[in-house]
Amino acid sequence: MLLGVGLAITLGGIACRDVAEDPAGGRLAGLSDYIQASMADWDLPGLAVAVVHEDEVVFAEGFGVKELGREDPVDAHTLFQVGSVSKSFAAAAIGALVDDGMVHWDDPVVEHLPWFRVKDPEVTREMTIRDLLSHQSGMPGDAFPTLAIMDARAAAERVRHLDNQAPLRESFRYSNQGYGVAGLVVEAVTGRTWGEWVRERLFRPMEMHNSAASPYEVWEEPFVAPTFWGTAPAGTVGIADAPGRNVAMPHGADREGMRRVLAWQSFDSMQAAGSVVSSAAEMANWVRMHLARGKFGDRPVLREATVEEMHAPQVASGATFLFADDTSSGTYALGWSRTTFEGHPYLSHGGGILGFPAYVALLPDISAGVVVLANGDAWFHPHHEISAWVFARLLDREPRDWHRESMAHKTAIVEQIDSTLAAQDSARVPGTLPTLPLAEYVGSYADPLGAGHAEVVLAQDGWLRLHFGEPGTFSGDMEHWNDDVFRLYFDGGDGQMDRSSFATFTIDSELGVAVMDLGFMGQYRRRER
Repeated sequence: MLLGVGLAITLGGIACRDVAEDPAGGRLAGLSDYIQASMADWDLPGLAVAVVHEDEVVFAEGFGVKELGREDPVDAHTLFQVGSVSKSFAAAAIGALVDDGMVHWDDPVVEHLPWFRVKDPEVTREMTIRDLLSHQSGMPGDAFPTLAIMDARAAAERVRHLDNQAPLRESFRYSNQGYGVAGLVVEAVTGRTWGEWVRERLFRPMEMHNSAASPYEVWEEPFVAPTFWGTAPAGTVGIADAPGRNVAMPHGADREGMRRVLAWQSFDSMQAAGSVVSSAAEMANWVRMHLARGKFGDRPVLREATVEEMHAPQVASGATFLFADDTSSGTYALGWSRTTFEGHPYLSHGGGILGFPAYVALLPDISAGVVVLANGDAWFHPHHEISAWVFARLLDREPRDWHRESMAHKTAIVEQIDSTLAAQDSARVPGTLPTLPLAEYVGSYADPLGAGHAEVVLAQDGWLRLHFGEPGTFSGDMEHWNDDVFRLYFDGGDGQMDRSSFATFTIDSELGVAVMDLGFMGQYRRRER
């Protein structure tokens, strides 16, 4: 059973105000007990929670441990990667430029990045910063697989070759790549890195002194996986490799479904989309600024009109909050999702760096916000039910079994996934062999647009292995499935992907192996031997 020990702390003067002695008039009494009682069901090594109400941090505690197998407890200052919660920082980084008169929300992207192109010249001319931040650019989620090391400029430059650009402003299309381009706008306008700008204009004014814009600001390079689904070049990593730092380790699963410790993962190729590192205590400061419409204490961070614009609905997107009044509807703003809860506007954003699900939610009408950071798998049900529990208490609503509803929802999803995987397994054709001897599949495979190349080798155990060359990039075993299809077992990342990720080889009658299709991770053409 996972540890679920709640650790109350005092935050005086470090990252936010002292926790109120009588939080929210006593309405949050029992929150620690609720979380501790639910930890086993959530199957999380640890998490940290902060609650803001009327510009006060009224709750800030850590639960569980930073790393399985160790006793080091999570506290409110423990650092986590917050993934796509970074998008609210990206929008605010642009907002600071708007405040300074250096950009406007509706500036064409090419006005600040003259080199930027998508395949359609008209879309290139018309695409604006607002389109990037509201996910209306039509750009794909990740323009290129995040398996090979690539900097943000290189990834953005290759977008011009893609055929999967959707029409501009036709609909909501979530795009990490679009936010990566927004980060490049910040760098072009300021002459600084995105991280430097975020530290100067956002972190420092809000006393987020331990927060960072990249995992490389927290860890030495050998201890960070340089790509999504990668591994740390140094090998197995734990909190002992970050002496003096209060960090949590992400956790995933291996191919047998057993829990394992992961390395932090770099998302610097699209930094503004998902690279921020913070703690529950310092994210509480971020929440306070948004609820105070741009002020942190008496200090202005952003103009009120800028914060209002960031919170304003831009495009229909559907609701992401499990307990929204209407889960079939919702909108996206600029770095925030919008819906309603108990009749009140509800703003939120989740983040999904592998093993680090993160969530921030605001209920501006009552000046309240919740931060939940965890170091387990990708499920957001704990985050949503904690938020609902807190907001319902602050709204004086009738008690409701949020935990039961949340777990029932998760169970239904797990059953659906298990059914899909069982059908996949039953479709496997037993007794088939690859078209060619395994040695014929060995070789180098290149992305057609030069976004990276993969190497297939023959391992000592007789399996094929796939890797992307540089230390820490994607690698894994390839088990023959049927015909010319092989199941991938990731060395890094979360092993939950292992049951549904495949490599399919296309055989040319004259040339032999011609193409390796990795599904959502892209197609790679065999190089000449």
